[in-house]
Amino acid sequence: MARTRLNITDGPDKPALQFALAYPDRERVHFLLGDDAADAQIVRIEEMAEGFTFEIKGRLISGLYKGQPFQGIYSVETRSGSMALGVGA
Repeated sequence: MARTRLNITDGPDKPALQFALAYPDRERVHFLLGDDAADAQIVRIEEMAEGFTFEIKGRLISGLYKGQPFQGIYSVETRSGSMALGVGA
């Protein structure tokens, strides 16, 4: 079965990602996903060596794909990336 892949066209800065990870039950981050927007609960972030790109895992809590777990790659420098639904969290 093919996974749904979404392009992130805008999203949070690095402090917002870190805060959402530290307080997953009360803090959310917001992503623009092409023609949709969604809030997400973050359960894991892994910073890559250059400090701007992160592997992220979480669950969408609003939008068209509400309830879907995801895993993705996200750049805080360009505020863009992608996520695959149905993976992780």
